[in-house]
Amino acid sequence: MQADQPSGAIAAGRAALERAEWAEASRRFADALADEESPEGYEGLGIAARYQLDAEAAFEAHERGYRLARSRGDIAAAAQLAVQLSYDAYAFRGPGEASGWVERAAMLVDGEPPNVTTAYVPLLRAHFALLMNHDPELARAESEQAMVLAREVAAVDVEMIALGINGLSLVSVGEIEEGMRRIDAAAAAAVGGEMTDADSIESVCCFAIDACKRVRDLERANEWCLRVRELAVRFGDRQMFSICRTHYADVLLWHGDWERAERELTAGVEELAAIRPGREVDPLVRLAELRRRQGRVREAEELLPRVEPHRFHALVEGLLALDRGDTDAAVEAAARFLRRIGESDRFERVAGLELMVRAGVAAGDVTSARAAAQEIAQIAAATPNAPLRAAALLADGRVAVALGSTPENAAYGKAAARGEVTAEGDVAAEGDASGHRGASAQGAAIARGLIEDAADLFDSAGARYDAALARLELASLLRLAGRDGAAAKAEARAREALQELGARAPGERVGGLSAREIEVLRLVARGLSNDDIARHLVLSVRTVERHVANAYAKIGASGRTARAIATAWAHTHGIT
Repeated sequence: MQADQPSGAIAAGRAALERAEWAEASRRFADALADEESPEGYEGLGIAARYQLDAEAAFEAHERGYRLARSRGDIAAAAQLAVQLSYDAYAFRGPGEASGWVERAAMLVDGEPPNVTTAYVPLLRAHFALLMNHDPELARAESEQAMVLAREVAAVDVEMIALGINGLSLVSVGEIEEGMRRIDAAAAAAVGGEMTDADSIESVCCFAIDACKRVRDLERANEWCLRVRELAVRFGDRQMFSICRTHYADVLLWHGDWERAERELTAGVEELAAIRPGREVDPLVRLAELRRRQGRVREAEELLPRVEPHRFHALVEGLLALDRGDTDAAVEAAARFLRRIGESDRFERVAGLELMVRAGVAAGDVTSARAAAQEIAQIAAATPNAPLRAAALLADGRVAVALGSTPENAAYGKAAARGEVTAEGDVAAEGDASGHRGASAQGAAIARGLIEDAADLFDSAGARYDAALARLELASLLRLAGRDGAAAKAEARAREALQELGARAPGERVGGLSAREIEVLRLVARGLSNDDIARHLVLSVRTVERHVANAYAKIGASGRTARAIATAWAHTHGIT
């Protein structure tokens, strides 16, 4: 808000806000209001309170200022205070109230000549459209309008935030080059001293992080994470610092620095729960995925109910289902995630498409898996970075195996999708003297090259966990081709990486059972005979009998009541 002739105390308060001296700003604006009530004084007092995370004081000041402006017929001041109340609501309450205050501001300035508030309205609409409703096309249109209006009134902070949102919306729909060019321009203004408002500067930098994460440019995202942390410390912005912890943890999780990722996530959960209850779901859902990767399945499952509103809930739920062999549930979770994200936010879809490939192959739904792999390839083609190319190659490799014509290929495809690729895997067990093993090796040749290239690319990007899992799949394919030495080398390299990460190797799941043993035990608990299980999983009866015997031995089921004991055990451990 710019008054024509601000009082000395109000001018001093505004200067304190620009220096990020929040306590001093509060005193200055309180002094001004003690002399005379004004919308400008209440606006500044509320902003200072918001930065000090005093929600009650922020709302009280801005609501009083809004009522005062309305009583005086000062429409411009009332509209600007409605914008501030939108920021308060977004920070402390939720998107519904925040959106309501934006629309109230829009009604107040309808028909007015361009001013800062008329630019803020489309800006906030764009922000909510992209980051809450996953509608990049609407965000693009609203942010373009905000840029035009902000430029007319020389509101640089508003113009740069709108430029950042516009760039992020372009990236989201696949226009990478132009989107990143706009984000870079906005970020340069933010860190180069052209912008003055702390929240605006941090927001623009966060858009840069978001864009880098979407296209999986993790090194660049890491650089911006560290820069935003510096800004948050400089501005004394605890909420932004806590949000940045989650972004930074994503990068650490990707690179396999799980100890530091865990520290950042647990601290972020505590801080955000204290600042704004409900917002801690963002680090919590990442913590659930970390627990899953660590093999701490029960802890991951216990976290899931707490993060149900989060869009990543379906992803973690689907991955956990896949780990325990419940392929139908994994397919449903992948489909639910993709529906929630929608069609236009392309890069947000990639994680769900990866899950759909694995789950579809494991469930025998190769059509869905193939469609998902093709979409990943199309998305990866839009940006030439190693992580996305690796994801596309791995998806194609898994589908290539699943499309093989022999029972061995089909069995391997399902095992690979679940992550179960052990030295004595089902693929080798299915070979016989009729030459099926040779046919499988021929059918898996293309897949072997794809998965090997994916593993190398993941390594080059520093994605050690993904590289290790791809190498376990490669080892199984090499073994299928009769290249036992190369298979042993690939497997040893993968398991060494998993051990260093603190990850539980695939196959080491509930009760010490392998993923295949869990899958077999689930079907036993459903009353299927060994013959039925063999047909369902495309295995020989002999192989099913071996898995049943191994599972029974591990859970202590024996004698005439073994099947009943195993069924009860499966129900108790939630794998039915």
